[in-house]
Amino acid sequence: MSQKFHTVSIEDREMFAYNSRYQKQQAELQRILSHPEQRMKYAFEFMIGADDGMRVKCYDAIAKYSAQLDYSESHF
Repeated sequence: MSQKFHTVSIEDREMFAYNSRYQKQQAELQRILSHPEQRMKYAFEFMIGADDGMRVKCYDAIAKYSAQLDYSESHF
């Protein structure tokens, strides 16, 4: 039995790579937005290299999301 070779054009490969990268970005964004801890981590990472106006926005977001944290499993 002879094997059939499937060829994929360069445009199709670029489209598949773009779609894969886009889906990974959306999954990462969904993971970040689903938990307040991840949102705070994202705000701290985004603040690196930011100007003063952006840092104020990041600190405001960190304060907002820290109020949403679940402290039920914390041991004091």
